[in-house]
Amino acid sequence: MKISKLLLLFICTLPLFNCTGRSHEFPVEKQYWDINDYNQIIRELRYGYQDNETKPTLDNLEKGIIVQKLIDKQNYKVILDDTTINIRQRNKFAHDFFDQWKNMTGIYNQKDVNDKYVYGKELLSVWHFGLQFHMDYFTVGDNAIRTFSANANDEKVINRINHNMNELVKNFSNYMDLIRDEDAFYENEKEFFIKGIDTYFTELIMQHPEADYARVEKKANAVLKKIKSKEIKTSLTALLESINFIKLKQTNA
Repeated sequence: MKISKLLLLFICTLPLFNCTGRSHEFPVEKQYWDINDYNQIIRELRYGYQDNETKPTLDNLEKGIIVQKLIDKQNYKVILDDTTINIRQRNKFAHDFFDQWKNMTGIYNQKDVNDKYVYGKELLSVWHFGLQFHMDYFTVGDNAIRTFSANANDEKVINRINHNMNELVKNFSNYMDLIRDEDAFYENEKEFFIKGIDTYFTELIMQHPEADYARVEKKANAVLKKIKSKEIKTSLTALLESINFIKLKQTNA
């Protein structure tokens, strides 16, 4: 149901109380979380919980909505996809949102005494959210560079776009570092890791077949030598085959 602008002025929050009586409040009834919301929510999730408290998880009936809101792509797409907002403002928002996402990756990276991720699925969900955002961030940045350039075909403009493309690929390749420590994830979480490869890396290659994926290939090959999971190996092998197919297609073009 669409929430009117008037109703959004009277936002409800979800209070969650810890053993000390201190509450964790999150504006779950707000239609979209903005930069200020993310700044406060990430700080609360990273530093506002005691060691004996459980953070919100996707499978928790009461608290799951907090994670769902945290990784809701509409929070940024409502700005990035709105062409009534000028490209300079959208690009500034994307830059600021990227900084928030980097901070998000520290929310669920804790390990237990057995060196297992306490919140493996949530950690991967934050990364999946980031992979999708990265592609939209690049698109807005690319459009901004071209819009404010006197000549979109100028060598300096092309070099800047290529640099941003390389950064996009590098950020994607960092996702593979998570699975280097394969035993830190439970089996069902390893399946969730595969979703990131099969979904977002495939989408990246389809959107940008011209990119240089040497960094991704290097990371994938390194991971293949280390991990034991047959399913992950199958996913990474398929990714490498897709990259090789794109390179072969461009060579024969």
